[in-house]
Amino acid sequence: MFAPLGFLDILNFQGILVLAILGVLLYGERLPEVAASLGKQLLQLKKSFQGIRSEFESALHNTTSSAKETFERAQYSPVEEATAPKFEPPPAEPEIEPSSSPKAVAETSSSHV
Repeated sequence: MFAPLGFLDILNFQGILVLAILGVLLYGERLPEVAASLGKQLLQLKKSFQGIRSEFESALHNTTSSAKETFERAQYSPVEEATAPKFEPPPAEPEIEPSSSPKAVAETSSSHV
């Protein structure tokens, strides 16, 4: 059966003892130097993770604070009501006075066209 965290079985007392013996055999006299450099690298890795985490937190804080400000401005600002222009009816055309001659009616109708 596949155990996703099966490699953690090494972290018991016997596993640590085997790792220590391998370290002494492989590095011998340089073991303190190797351990110090490994410790420095782990410290740098931890600092970089903290830096990334702080950037994420600051970005999240900035986003939430700007969203809150926008919401508060929208909620408490007075709303301007839309106004429509007033309707003005078109000017009335002058009424044509009826005349007795058909020629006068034809002239007035042709002048409007």
